[in-house]
Amino acid sequence: MSIEMEIAWPTLKELQDAFKLLPNNIAAKHMAAALGRAIDPTFRLIRKLTPRGPTGNLKKAVRKKTTRYIRSGAGVALAGYSKGPEGNVTAISKLSGHHAHFLEKGTKNRRTKGRVASSFNDLVFSVVRRKNGALVTKPRPPKGFLKGTTKGDQVDLGKMPIGGKRGVPPIQTAFARTKTTMSADMRKEMAQGIVSATREMAGKFRATGKR
Repeated sequence: MSIEMEIAWPTLKELQDAFKLLPNNIAAKHMAAALGRAIDPTFRLIRKLTPRGPTGNLKKAVRKKTTRYIRSGAGVALAGYSKGPEGNVTAISKLSGHHAHFLEKGTKNRRTKGRVASSFNDLVFSVVRRKNGALVTKPRPPKGFLKGTTKGDQVDLGKMPIGGKRGVPPIQTAFARTKTTMSADMRKEMAQGIVSATREMAGKFRATGKR
């Protein structure tokens, strides 16, 4: 889950046209870098607004990424939550924000399909039965949890409000708070990108001339 920044404001058309005059590889490189700088305040605010939670994994999953499209000479920047490698339970748990959608959009009342709810699929943990019959997880809740109910029934997981306990969805809030300055930041960084791209080309031309 992320927000993506590309050239979308009409006032930036002249800068977009200037990038089109550059070789595609140079245009994509400097456009992506410029947009990455412009989206940085939004990225930092998403991280600040993201609650740490019991494991800290969601906060660690906040990422900023830039991508170059050499064939078209374009670049984009994204800020949001990363996804862990599929099939790797440990990596998914430690590196990804696969629960970000719950925090951002909230959920309806949820119930399990079976009679048990646990963090086993998200976090490698063990369960020990004490002498009194109680089951204890390692790590202890809330990092590790195990809930059960009688046979034939389902575990009630309740619902998550939009934005969690604080009611602040990080991506939506960060975008709303930084949107007014984003256009100015983008114009400034795109203009600097044109300057940097021109200097790079001039340097290559000088190097070619020396040969």
